[in-house]
Amino acid sequence: MSTEPLHPDQTAPVADIRRAWVILAIVWAAFAVVILIPGNVVMTSHWGDALHLVDILDRMSQGQRPHRDFVTPLGEWALSPISALMAAGLPTGRAYLAAQILLAGGLGAAGLAIALRRMPWVWAVLFACAIVITTCALVHGRPEFSLSINVHYNRWSWALGFVALLAALLEPDRVRTWEGVVIGAALAGLALIKITYFVAFLPLVVLGLAVTGQIRSLIAALAAGVGIAVLLTILWGDDYWQAYLGDLLYVAGADARPNAGGGVLRMMTGPRMLAPLALVAAAAVVLCQSGGQRKGLLLICTFLAGAYVSDQNAGFDPLFLGFLAVLLLVWGRVQSDGRRVALTVISLGLGVAVAPNLFNLATSPVRAALADRSAFVPLVIGSARHQDILLDRSAALSAGQSYLGFDGQRAFFGHQPPAPVEFQGEALTACESLISPAFFASIAADLAERDLAQGQTIFVADFLSPLWLFGDHPPLVGAAPWSYGGLHGIENADLVLIPVCPNRMSVHRLILDALEETPMTELVSTPLYRLYAL
Repeated sequence: MSTEPLHPDQTAPVADIRRAWVILAIVWAAFAVVILIPGNVVMTSHWGDALHLVDILDRMSQGQRPHRDFVTPLGEWALSPISALMAAGLPTGRAYLAAQILLAGGLGAAGLAIALRRMPWVWAVLFACAIVITTCALVHGRPEFSLSINVHYNRWSWALGFVALLAALLEPDRVRTWEGVVIGAALAGLALIKITYFVAFLPLVVLGLAVTGQIRSLIAALAAGVGIAVLLTILWGDDYWQAYLGDLLYVAGADARPNAGGGVLRMMTGPRMLAPLALVAAAAVVLCQSGGQRKGLLLICTFLAGAYVSDQNAGFDPLFLGFLAVLLLVWGRVQSDGRRVALTVISLGLGVAVAPNLFNLATSPVRAALADRSAFVPLVIGSARHQDILLDRSAALSAGQSYLGFDGQRAFFGHQPPAPVEFQGEALTACESLISPAFFASIAADLAERDLAQGQTIFVADFLSPLWLFGDHPPLVGAAPWSYGGLHGIENADLVLIPVCPNRMSVHRLILDALEETPMTELVSTPLYRLYAL
């Protein structure tokens, strides 16, 4: 195996370093201005996810804690930057925007400081700008011109992971301890934002630091990570980690949880990834032929880790392909002319594969700023809170029902008809409602008109339960804002509400099965819901 260094000595001139920082500051400021000028957030898709997010953020701004007061597989740091700003007085939408902008500035600066010691300053600036774009985008991803606040934690995790991986996989001009501290803090952030990224990137970071000879940085990273864990244990208590693990195990073992990507092997051999897979394999061959077996190993491991994370994310945004392109550009600089050209071409190919996703992320703030606000209404209808999160009017006011029927020959709407739904010996209507604010607002308004459940906590037998946001109902402590089945929080509920047409039949059925043995008294039955007293 070759002892060739993984990166040549690279120290940019002081003038170029200053120029890089100025450019990054301008890009970050431009995004901040474009994002903040409208003063609100607009969405055209994923309003169910938005309701779930607002449900959690409102709970946390009132003092509830993830895992202890409600069930969620998301780590606390995926939510606390926003909820902390809400608790300080910012409206929900502006708190969301401010948290993203502040985080983008910090991660962009860390990325640039690390990249300037590993690659030409122009490439370093592009890398740091990509970190800023990924962090403060206003769309969930995919090459489609929608707007959403969905899965912001995936984008934050990609950005954190890329900063840590760049430091670990590319050898710097000189090892500095502070980089190890940044790596350890980034990994701790991944563990407390979305555990999938931590599981995938931790072994890769350790391998990269060991292979590149950054042993001092490895020790500093491990010490920083352990130190953060110890500090949080002192502040939060060791039972917090038990509760976090319990939530993760609940979601991982839930029957109603779909596989986001369909399996890593299926995804890697599918049409979207076949060409990138072939390019990465070709790059590994080129590296190994030149004696860069270590680089080839790191390249393959990075591809596998990125593919695993992408498979676990709904929508499958392969942002890791852009990171691989950066690696190959840097490694190609020390190759002979022919191999350098080959790696550069492969790098460009990977860049082209991910360009639509990056372009969508980069342009989303501009599209959000230019959106006609007259076509939007508040996400939480009828509430004085959260008025600066706006949803496309047609989506917000839609409350249609999709009856899944069968005429003996064919399924309506292309759906396989569900098995009969029964509760307490009675057959219930087999139908699903569209997820929309109007669905929850209608139920909350009906409860208010009947003077039912006012000031009382409600357990909702469905996979989303933001009903309390739309009426005079305290949030149910112990609930699962995004349920995969089970009776989480029912011990703290005053009432049980069973929607006639739930948002997700699979979860609804699991909850009804669990409710069969729960003593309840029916209070009212309406075309929208049934209400029971516990």
